[in-house]
Amino acid sequence: MTPRKIFLFGLCIIAVIFLVSLVFPSGGWKIGQQTFYFPDYRTWFRPTSSGYKNIQTIIASVDTADYDIGLPDSINPDTLVVNDSLHSNIDSVQTVFPSIDSVYTYTYPFEFPEGRDSLFDPFFRTVKTSNKRDRPIRILHYGDSQIEGDRITSTIRNYMQKTFGGMGIGLIPIVPATDASLTFQQDISAGWTRFSVIDKKNDTLVSNHSFGIAGNFARYRSSGSSDTVAHIGLKPFYFGYRNARSFTHVRLFYGKQPIPFTVVVNQSETQRLPACDVVSSGWWRFEKKQTSFHLSLHAAVLPDLYGITLDGANGVAVDNIPLRGSSGLDFTRMNAEQMKEMFRMLNVKMLILQFGANVVPNIVDKYDYYARKLSQQIHYLKSLKPDLVIVVVGVNDMSRNSPEGYRSYPNIVRIRDAQRRAAFDSGCVFWDLFEAMGGENSMPSWVLAEPPLAQKDFVHFSPGGAKIIAELFCRAWEREYLRFLKRSDIQDRQIVR
Repeated sequence: MTPRKIFLFGLCIIAVIFLVSLVFPSGGWKIGQQTFYFPDYRTWFRPTSSGYKNIQTIIASVDTADYDIGLPDSINPDTLVVNDSLHSNIDSVQTVFPSIDSVYTYTYPFEFPEGRDSLFDPFFRTVKTSNKRDRPIRILHYGDSQIEGDRITSTIRNYMQKTFGGMGIGLIPIVPATDASLTFQQDISAGWTRFSVIDKKNDTLVSNHSFGIAGNFARYRSSGSSDTVAHIGLKPFYFGYRNARSFTHVRLFYGKQPIPFTVVVNQSETQRLPACDVVSSGWWRFEKKQTSFHLSLHAAVLPDLYGITLDGANGVAVDNIPLRGSSGLDFTRMNAEQMKEMFRMLNVKMLILQFGANVVPNIVDKYDYYARKLSQQIHYLKSLKPDLVIVVVGVNDMSRNSPEGYRSYPNIVRIRDAQRRAAFDSGCVFWDLFEAMGGENSMPSWVLAEPPLAQKDFVHFSPGGAKIIAELFCRAWEREYLRFLKRSDIQDRQIVR
């Protein structure tokens, strides 16, 4: 091909791209569940940072070189005594407390329904003595794909365990939803199949919607022989937070098992587990810290498995439970009896609900329907365990291409407001992630940061960005905990007088 023909061919390509850009809608074309975008010709030669929110104050306030956060050094060590994860003790309360605003340069606080700013107090009273209890206090972090791969959750877990004790990654599924890295990697038999509440075709395959507390379970394809054998192996990745890589207590949750079955632990110890219908568990305790674990299950018919917990003897456990594609409206499709029993068995005390990204593409004028449905979900969860403390995390900023560059979706604030209404109407705490990360048009600044703090889909945070978001959440938490300690100190002094 001659240079002239190459030049003309290039001009034709540019012309075609230009013509497509003219007719392609700036909001994208939605085909099924996917929305397809095309670059707008009006943005080709315009600087991409125009009008984006400056987030330098937020980023500069976080030490990105070390995410292994705990209580800041400037807090009086006699106020909160923090030792290692096995011997943490937070009982000593002094009369002088630092201002959280003096400790951190940037903190975006939790919000409470009017007159109910002590909603955390029951949990705080429980967690203060978590290291003296016979099992962990549990926090479930539910969310959409924003938290997949233990993003955000891992830093919250690390903070909680450094502060209140505990170890291990908590509840993990037998079959992961994605290959995204967790602290532990799984090596399982090929016959396991994952069933999720998000996939509605499973409604006809799963009796009584018994998906377990994580909204998914694993079922083994039986060979038809009298002794079907399946393997489950767990071993650590050597990155992430050190405290999550080891554990002393392992618990396997199972159900829908018509006959007893045999479990061989670490190829040495054999245990017989009974038949059950709703949910039961096998529990193994070790004196020394473990970093790997192996199970072999033997039976003609194997049970549905709802997950394995890797925990310490006490302290706090924080579970990462991503429900990809969910808007937070799927809990009522999960078996109430089973959920209630697993809440009890796992000693669940708090839920973090982080959804909203999957609502954003459905742009409407009002989101009263979403506020109403989300409120129904929260009331359902509270009906299963009335003493639950629930934190609703608002939707993060999300951007789409426009003639002015990448701009926040026009419905983000309306969705955030609907989530706040649902939280307050249900007596829950609310954390405004949209404002905490910088507000309108802040997502492009996270994407364009060096190194990038969000992915190029302008929706999901990168691992580094997720750690920053998690630390901001932990700062808001710590702000309330310090206030609780102050209130407790005042009450104690009044009693003494």
